[in-house]
Amino acid sequence: MLAAAGIGKIIKDSIDMGGALQQSIGGIETLFKDSADTVKQYAAQAYQTVGLSANDYMEQTTSFAASLLSSVSEDTNAAAQLANMAMVDMADNANKMGTDMQDIQNAYQGFAKQNYTMLDNLKLGYGGTQAEMQRMLNDATKISGVKYDLGNLADMYSAIHVIQQEMDITGTTAREAATTLTGSFAAMKAAAQNVLGNWSTGADLTAPLQALTDTARTYLVDNLLPMIGNVLQGIPQVIYGLVP
Repeated sequence: MLAAAGIGKIIKDSIDMGGALQQSIGGIETLFKDSADTVKQYAAQAYQTVGLSANDYMEQTTSFAASLLSSVSEDTNAAAQLANMAMVDMADNANKMGTDMQDIQNAYQGFAKQNYTMLDNLKLGYGGTQAEMQRMLNDATKISGVKYDLGNLADMYSAIHVIQQEMDITGTTAREAATTLTGSFAAMKAAAQNVLGNWSTGADLTAPLQALTDTARTYLVDNLLPMIGNVLQGIPQVIYGLVP
């Protein structure tokens, strides 16, 4: 009975995720047109680079895609590259600075509306004002030699990327997916969601299953088991230290 209920839940989850995935793909194809496949490829790797499933990646990307496209004169390829950069930067900031991902997403979406009040959510040393956003753009220009314009979303996202590179925040999520317990678990969870979503849509499961296998091995063999081993190895020392 329990086994049947478990199988039923897996099937339900797969159908739910498949439906959401279809909707997300439709949105990406509408917004990015000829560059939609580029976004889908980035989404397929998001379990590792962003710690998100492909569906979650595409849902978040669509939330600011229209404004981003406008800022690059509807150049869909440029928008696809910038969107991926922004998604990775958001995840890296959350992992490095310990900020809630939703707060960071709210800040990025606010920038799309020329609302700078949540700039301080990124914890990069800038307050939530237009003047502070301009100061960040100026600092990024000093580092990169590129002029960034206030109000241009592509420029603001690019400037944040420059500042985070300077602060060694860039690449944090990918590193943690390989070397930390929580990071590797997030990657494994996202990979599992990708399998469920692709399963019900009839997509090829070869790559998603391989990703799930690889992330599960990283989580269990490289991170969880060594920590358990450390705990077991330290038990005698703990007991000895506690006994008078």
